[in-house]
Amino acid sequence: MKLNKELAGLYYTAAEARKVLGLDEEAFQYWGRTGRVTRIYLPGRKQAVYSRKEINKIAGKLEAAILAEKLEGLDFRKATINELDAEVELASLVFGSRARQPEAIERRQAFIEHCPNSTYHLYDHGHLVAYFNIFPFNHKAIENFKEGVRGWLLGVENLETFAPGKPLECIIIDFASTPTVPPDKRSNYAQILLENLLKETVEWGKQGIEITKLYAASNTPQGIRIIKHAGFQQVKEVGPGRFTFELDVQNTDSKILLEYKQALKEWKEQPQKKASSKKKQM
Repeated sequence: MKLNKELAGLYYTAAEARKVLGLDEEAFQYWGRTGRVTRIYLPGRKQAVYSRKEINKIAGKLEAAILAEKLEGLDFRKATINELDAEVELASLVFGSRARQPEAIERRQAFIEHCPNSTYHLYDHGHLVAYFNIFPFNHKAIENFKEGVRGWLLGVENLETFAPGKPLECIIIDFASTPTVPPDKRSNYAQILLENLLKETVEWGKQGIEITKLYAASNTPQGIRIIKHAGFQQVKEVGPGRFTFELDVQNTDSKILLEYKQALKEWKEQPQKKASSKKKQM
């Protein structure tokens, strides 16, 4: 029996929950019997339903576990300007000497100063091994990026800020891992970085930061593979072997974003918090 619109916003039917979790009937029933998923019986219904919030959270954890094998000694954190030198050094290893050019360093610093919640580092026993930068831009800059303009050249004047209650289009400019380790370990760093990026989006959702679309570009097999696995769709080839990608956050069925979307939905349903957040931005 289908749920009405109001209940469907809160619960999944068994078939829907099973699909989200990627389980067959036998495994799902076992999870129900053992309490790994909570069966809820609503008045007037014989069949159990399942909390959307709980199922989405479990699905996100399952997908994250697939994406990354946990390693000891890792530290993921938001970067500061004081850590810019380490980021530039790693960027130069990955993208070449242009990352060390004074004007490139100035642009990187200006972007981070304008949008301090944009850059995150992954350290292995104190050494920077991976990082990403994600920035919100106005729509004109987004269109330029889709046509091949590199993110760092879009101009700090076209940056938005991560503020609640305002739909944002964001670009992942750099998503880099050190090339100084074996390929399997490097891939692991990249996967763990992606996992933590997804966790960060959940925190943004709780704060009312609404990301409508994500964009990225890559010209390496590893980068393209990670981007596609995360649910991005190819936009176009903008150079020899270099492609831009788009992820429609609101309309994707990617499991890894379910928890973010649920967190944002809950924030939107709390008008007092929304009003307070908007007032703080004024």
